[in-house]
Amino acid sequence: MRIRRSLAVLATAATLMGTLIGGSAGASAEPVGADRAALTYYVSLGDSLASGFQPDVQRDTDQSYTDKLFAQLKKTDANLRHIKLGCTGETTATMIKRGPCSYQDSAGRTVSQLDKAVDFLKVNGVQVKFLTLNIGGNDLGVCFQAGAIDVNCSLQALKTVDTNVGRITSAINAASSTQTHLAGANSFNPFLVTFLAGAQGKETALQSAGGQQAFNEIVAKHYKANHFTLVDFAAAYSSFAFTPDVDVAGLGKVPTNVARLCQFTFVCGALQDIHPNPAGHQVFADTARPAL
Repeated sequence: MRIRRSLAVLATAATLMGTLIGGSAGASAEPVGADRAALTYYVSLGDSLASGFQPDVQRDTDQSYTDKLFAQLKKTDANLRHIKLGCTGETTATMIKRGPCSYQDSAGRTVSQLDKAVDFLKVNGVQVKFLTLNIGGNDLGVCFQAGAIDVNCSLQALKTVDTNVGRITSAINAASSTQTHLAGANSFNPFLVTFLAGAQGKETALQSAGGQQAFNEIVAKHYKANHFTLVDFAAAYSSFAFTPDVDVAGLGKVPTNVARLCQFTFVCGALQDIHPNPAGHQVFADTARPAL
């Protein structure tokens, strides 16, 4: 039985007013020779949560939970390097087949994010100390249009996530060293923002909880089967806490989960964007760190 320490991560939330994500991703420079032998690595995989997309500047930044987690991990390992592969706009399908971002593997071939990760794990073995993954939010996000949830679309998206996350986590597990700490994140609920849009919006917000629960159960199943430790991003944002009500400036009393969404993302401000703000990313990093 493979022994792994827990970790975490991610996950992703989907877009709200369109496709949540857009940008590119890349990896840190990989040293060669004697210097490389002394290094250890943290590999982060995922979508715009992992890449750190911020809507106020419309680009990927160093404010992602993966960057903040890396800063914490590096305090106890000065040789640790961050291989940041997260791709804004990535879905479970494009992670496997190649989509918004492309990567070069050790043989110089252009590959998908998953293939790059597998190649890096095989080449670097026990030097890879940590790997985090969040993916699937964009699969479900396209099913939210004009303030409503398309149920048939959501059911199909969940089937796709089930198939693809199984494939992704299995490939990573097979390529990784038994000494690599694998972490996978579930998702907070971005659809809760509809609670602020009147009676119908409140109904949509309540309805969204069922789909979010199903999504989180699917990814948790595959994480467990493939030696990933789950870090509960949904709990970090109190995503299922419809009570008690909390006072929010400018909004009055709203459920705890809606208040947390407003606090940790851009969705209740002028940008009306569901991406986590720096404080929200810090919450994710702090949630992941204890598991390492």
